[in-house]
Amino acid sequence: MTDKKHSPMTNSDDERYVRIMQKLQAKHDKLFEKIVFAQREDKEDIAKSHACELVVVREMMKLDKHELFKKLNE
Repeated sequence: MTDKKHSPMTNSDDERYVRIMQKLQAKHDKLFEKIVFAQREDKEDIAKSHACELVVVREMMKLDKHELFKKLNE
């Protein structure tokens, strides 16, 4: 019996990774749009708040598959 924590990646992991990346991209796009609208309305504090969230999303998107799953399982 293999330990799931240390077993090799499977196709279902690939599919899960793709779904997670799609969700992160959608979140990225929404946050970016919120930043633009906040800046248009001179709401810099709100724009900065969304920008901080955007940084976290971008950091998650830069992780490779193994790092991402490790971070999600913490």
